[in-house]
Amino acid sequence: MQSENFDKKIKDSLSQRPPGNDIPDWDKMETLLDKHMPIEKDNRRRIFFILFSFLLLGGGAFLVWQNNSGNKHEVASTSSQKQNPSSTENNKPENTGLDKGTSTPQSHVTAADIPNGKENQPYGSIVKAGNHKKINATVETSSSKQKKSDQTIDELVKDTEPERSLIENLTKKETEPTITEKKEPIKEAEVEQTKTDAKVEGQKVESKETMSVAVNKTDSKKQNTSSFASNFFVSVSAGPDLSKVGDNTGEVRAIYGAGIGYQISKRFSVRTGFYAGRKVYSADPGDYHPPDNFWGYYPNLENIEANCKVYDIPVTVDYKISSNKKQSWFASVGLSSLLMKEETYDYYFKPNYSPTYITYTKTINNQNKHYFSVLNLSGGYTRVLNKNISLQAEPYLKIALDGVGYGKVKLNSGGVLFTAVIKPFAKK
Repeated sequence: MQSENFDKKIKDSLSQRPPGNDIPDWDKMETLLDKHMPIEKDNRRRIFFILFSFLLLGGGAFLVWQNNSGNKHEVASTSSQKQNPSSTENNKPENTGLDKGTSTPQSHVTAADIPNGKENQPYGSIVKAGNHKKINATVETSSSKQKKSDQTIDELVKDTEPERSLIENLTKKETEPTITEKKEPIKEAEVEQTKTDAKVEGQKVESKETMSVAVNKTDSKKQNTSSFASNFFVSVSAGPDLSKVGDNTGEVRAIYGAGIGYQISKRFSVRTGFYAGRKVYSADPGDYHPPDNFWGYYPNLENIEANCKVYDIPVTVDYKISSNKKQSWFASVGLSSLLMKEETYDYYFKPNYSPTYITYTKTINNQNKHYFSVLNLSGGYTRVLNKNISLQAEPYLKIALDGVGYGKVKLNSGGVLFTAVIKPFAKK
């Protein structure tokens, strides 16, 4: 009685199977099972033994299969997360291995996909990877209605292996193209990123090179400017000066002035200046070349005494013969222009109306200018005190190339010029 209730409950549960399993193939399978393996109502112990063995074997097979399918789900979910990280919430295990757009819970299986000799198996109940529990439930309920031997139960358990392999193949076929499709864009993105990084690095290098060139140009300009300014120098000079005309030697008078110059190179420099002094000398009538009417006023001229205030403007080129950090020797050559500021002459002569000699004084102001009429030759010694100041002793000789003053005399002079040279822009 109790066995009949149990069978009745099984039939009721089978009659209430899900709508997805109401397939004509299942009805055919049920008819075949009832025909070849009719249900026996007696022998209760055998039924419980078969049911217990089936549950034990089916549960073990389900655990093994569940572990394998769990690994597949993890691989598929990992690949889908790499492809689209923003949609990880939608990639649930029940959808792994199927197209994203597929919403049908059943998998369409053709006769070619069914193994040989298994056409009558309930493949209509095969669903996607997330619904394997339904397959096991179907097998359990069908086996509860049937009385199979141990060998028949083993065959039913083995029949689940092709189903799992079929599902695994479908999963591989659907997941592999997705992975391969995503690889190429990733590679292209990496290549583009590499190109972009290379361009950025190239621009950085170019910008660095441009900046270094600009800095070098700026530094070179500063160095050139500083070196150009440091080569300028000024000088203050003074010294004794001795004049001479012909065989007559004049008096020693002081000459003084200031100058400016520029050092062209390590050995050459140019300078000019403005110097003032007095030329006091005596001249014979043969050395004197005044205008022609002069002799009518000063007959029987015996001697001329001159005292002239002169401005000397030299232009000189210096050459360093030898030099070191502390001292140097140099030689110079140049030309001077003489500006006769004031000329005072004492004429000693004998007029035609007087038996004795008399002296007549004549003064001329700012009348005679002689440009580049004197040759300058000099040489000297320079003592360097520091980078800004040095001292010079310069003996010189000035040779008249043409007559100077009112009498156009060949006025020569010589002396020693002591000079302090200052480089105000040189680095200390």
